Amino acid sequence: MNEKKEKALIISIAFGFVFFFLIIYFTMVGPLEFQTGSQHIAISSFVILLVMLTLMTYLFVTRKRNAVFDERDQLIQKQASMIGLSLTSMFVFVLSIMIFALNRDRGVVEVSWFWFIGYTTFAFSYFITSTITVYLYKRNE
Repeated sequence: MNEKKEKALIISIAFGFVFFFLIIYFTMVGPLEFQTGSQHIAISSFVILLVMLTLMTYLFVTRKRNAVFDERDQLIQKQASMIGLSLTSMFVFVLSIMIFALNRDRGVVEVSWFWFIGYTTFAFSYFITSTITVYLYKRNE
């Protein structure tokens, strides 16, 4: 397996786990309970920290490999970044409109939604860009 494809796959798995964990956990707890119970932020932060430390350790251990970075790799990264940016923008837009629609009648939005938007956007952008990178490498093999 190409080293760039392998790293993209690992990053995709790591941030996919964080992304889906945040969605499931936030949905189970609910936005109001999430903001009032500090243990929920602590649990979510711990999971994010654990995944990030694991990923950083992997990247540190594999940093000295002699990878060849050619024009095909540059093209794949460029395409994945462009598609990832577009999909991330759509994700933030759709999520924001959904939150607006769900809370329109109340006239207020719990502050925990901003935490949720921030962290899921971060996780989603890495997850989707890495997944697209893996797909593009697989398609070009």
